[in-house]
Amino acid sequence: MRQANIGTHSRTADNDILPIDWNRGRIPLKSRGWIYAAAIMFVLSACANGPPLQSGPPTHSPQMENAADTGKESSGEPAPTGESVREPLISSVPKASVPAKIAYLTFDDGPSLNTEHILGILNTFGVKATFFVIGNGSEQGRNLYRKITDSGHAIGNHTFSHDYSTVYKSVASFKRDVEKLNTLLEQTTGKRPELLRFPGGSNNHQARKHGGSRIMSDIAAAISEEGYVYFDWNVSSTDAASKMQKREDIVESVRQGAQGKQTIIVLMHDSAGKTTTVEALPDIIRLLQEQGYRFQVLSKDSMAVRFLQP
Repeated sequence: MRQANIGTHSRTADNDILPIDWNRGRIPLKSRGWIYAAAIMFVLSACANGPPLQSGPPTHSPQMENAADTGKESSGEPAPTGESVREPLISSVPKASVPAKIAYLTFDDGPSLNTEHILGILNTFGVKATFFVIGNGSEQGRNLYRKITDSGHAIGNHTFSHDYSTVYKSVASFKRDVEKLNTLLEQTTGKRPELLRFPGGSNNHQARKHGGSRIMSDIAAAISEEGYVYFDWNVSSTDAASKMQKREDIVESVRQGAQGKQTIIVLMHDSAGKTTTVEALPDIIRLLQEQGYRFQVLSKDSMAVRFLQP
């Protein structure tokens, strides 16, 4: 390999190696280019991977002091022009879902002409309800059974006769009365109810007069084994407390009964004499809507309020 001498400095003829001229204290031109390029790459890499270097003393503000004391980021004024501030990473934490407030409106002892009026009110408000019906083989009764189910409401068995002396005489007597109503409903609507409500509720004391101290426990166990789900209530409208309860008393009873409850099953009646229940229903619906309740029909999967467990 041929070499060319330049003063006290030498390099190859092919310019492959350019040693530093130590005597002159300078870096040859070609070597300088590589060093400058490396320095530029270093600076660019530092800027990309970390906050830029700032000149001058650090900015001090009360907000920074507060942030240091509390461990939280300051929410003070924006940084002065020329300063680069990194935004904090904010992770979105979903809020805990609030359980829905559910109201089940239930009507016992129909169908009657009042049932027709109640169905109209429910349709006006777009609300669905559950009707625990008794036996009514008249043309009007059959039409109302069909109208209840065709309108999207739930229908439940409240025994055919609703006669305490008959249904609570024995377990077998109760089951016969329930089956009689089931047959009528199936012939009329094509459906056999799976829901049931005992006349007087599951802990009524009248039943003991006819079937003994254990009659309700025995009946509850028997119908549960057959797949029925029975429902009592946790809000009474008190419309059965007298022959003609005042409309305002019915509304107030529901208001007070619903207080502090997330899920309510409201007991009302749609038998022939309960005209004030019809009058109170629009106010009851509005009242519960204002309290944040949504209306649903009872099903086998609904919360079962029971005075007596099977």
